[in-house]
Amino acid sequence: MANPFEDLIQYCQSLATISSIQSVLAWDQETYMPKGAIQFRSKQCSWLSETAHSYWISDTFKRFLGNCIDLNSQEILIDSLTFEQERLVQELYKDWKKKTQLPTKFVGEYSALIAESTHVWQQAKDNNHYSLFEPHLAKLIEMSRQKAELIDPQKSCYDVLLDDFEPGMSMITVKELFSSLKEHVLPLLKRIQDLPMDFKLIKGPFNTNQQWLYTLDLLKKMGFDFDQGRQDKSSHPFTIDIHPTDVRVTTRLDQNLFFSGITSTIHEGGHGLYEQGLQKEYFGTPLAQAVSLGIHESQSRLWENHVCKSLPFWQGQFASIQSYFPDQFKDISAQDLWKQVNKVEPGFIRVEADEITYLCHIMIRFECECALFDGSLSTKDLPDFWNNRYQTYLGISPSSDSVGVLQDIHWSSGLFGYFPTYVIGSICAAQLFATLKGALPNIDTLIQTGDWLPIKDWLSTHIYQKGRVYSPNELIKMVTGKDISAQYLLDYLIEKYEDLYEVDLG
Repeated sequence: MANPFEDLIQYCQSLATISSIQSVLAWDQETYMPKGAIQFRSKQCSWLSETAHSYWISDTFKRFLGNCIDLNSQEILIDSLTFEQERLVQELYKDWKKKTQLPTKFVGEYSALIAESTHVWQQAKDNNHYSLFEPHLAKLIEMSRQKAELIDPQKSCYDVLLDDFEPGMSMITVKELFSSLKEHVLPLLKRIQDLPMDFKLIKGPFNTNQQWLYTLDLLKKMGFDFDQGRQDKSSHPFTIDIHPTDVRVTTRLDQNLFFSGITSTIHEGGHGLYEQGLQKEYFGTPLAQAVSLGIHESQSRLWENHVCKSLPFWQGQFASIQSYFPDQFKDISAQDLWKQVNKVEPGFIRVEADEITYLCHIMIRFECECALFDGSLSTKDLPDFWNNRYQTYLGISPSSDSVGVLQDIHWSSGLFGYFPTYVIGSICAAQLFATLKGALPNIDTLIQTGDWLPIKDWLSTHIYQKGRVYSPNELIKMVTGKDISAQYLLDYLIEKYEDLYEVDLG
């Protein structure tokens, strides 16, 4: 006998197979694709996007979905479904409603624009040539406005875009959250940045081949499965989810930057573990998808900040680091590394920022996006706006657009509304880690000894395997007992920097 739910799952997995091919091409474009291939690649991406979208809006999918949920009342029609399976159908319905508002031709054109724009962005960044990228950025913003208008003309454009990454979040909510953070973070930054910190500075160069081998070792300790994933190099670290059995992460290595490759690898490794930990049997459905980008980011920030930037990490890894770099660490201690990697110092590069100034980087980008989408800022004036905000928040002004407005790949990928999820991720990471410390009272010992699998297992049970069953706040409340709250992050930052700077910041 026909099983409507199984029919729906199989159809979703066929659709997801098409999307997974898009992911492979996106990964290839950022790692190995020849520069001259971009025009044909944009055609490939456009065709795949149109094909995937045609699956979403087809009568076949509508029929399969309609056999499981009433498309008018949203009532579940199959009594035998479990709670998780009901939630799968409900989330698919939400996705379907959004997809059906977008014409297939528009989706193809938008995908082609993104493929070309990311390529042009890289050229512009490499050559410090913002004017090369600016026309593409203007067109991306215009098409994003069109997309939001098509999906929900009753909501503000930015709220529609934000909902793609952080369901239920609004621009007003983000502004309120950032405003409360600024009240505490900016005075904390002002107080800390001029405090002395005594440590021995490490000096390069640091052989990038040795860095590469060490980062692979770190991923293995985290529990990243190299039979179901790989690491490569890119100018901007990222993670691509092709399938739970095929997860690609990248890192960035520089012979003059020792910490950059380590933190990039562990950050992306956190994303990669989430993707590898999703339920394989439900591939292509909401049960095998992250609940939000903020929760996804919480996993990478937890590993990067609460594990990698902790003193037990450097104490435990010091001998290994010395074995990879015997000449550079003869007169350096683990505590020197801990202090240097955490030193609060305003800088231009977001991915290399300390945990306090990092929040400012995201607030600046959010303010840029708000101004771009409410029409008060043009793309031509964006660099000046950006530089002014850096002077206001961090007291520095970028020396070039390459380290300024061009440093992030996100806007070239059409990811507007994405940046706020980084702060939400930091907030949720602190809240989850506070709970994790209660579940694993010996966590400092685990971190120091390199026995990190219990951390991964706890996250797998409480986060990875839940998919999109619960909303972001529901998930955090279920795990921690509290609604999402910035107080955990503030408490963590104060405690951490009191230890680092040996002062009372209360």
